[in-house]
Amino acid sequence: MIIINDKRKGNPKVTKEQMEEMGQRIRDKREGMKLTQEKAAELLDISLTHYKNIERGRANVSLNMLMRICERFDLDQTFVLTGRDIGINPIIDFYNGLPEEKREFFGRAMYYLDQLYEK
Repeated sequence: MIIINDKRKGNPKVTKEQMEEMGQRIRDKREGMKLTQEKAAELLDISLTHYKNIERGRANVSLNMLMRICERFDLDQTFVLTGRDIGINPIIDFYNGLPEEKREFFGRAMYYLDQLYEK
């Protein structure tokens, strides 16, 4: 998740760790697409060095570049920035965040609601 760590108003900063996490998410997608770093840089119309620095979290990424990466790699911007997949059903997301003892109760409640809906 992106955390603003600059105390000065109007000058938000992203931590080094956050940049590295964003770079890792981009790298994971590139590898999943079976692209080399060279091909990815070519698709983005940037130098190989700049692309490698993005993946390593060593380059500042402009909003325009972020949008280009997301468009060309079919990535969600929120996912790249936060690691959170907004495509997840919020009910499932809620369920996954429950402690184990509450999951059983929630699961039964959902089962009964489903049974009512089917009637």
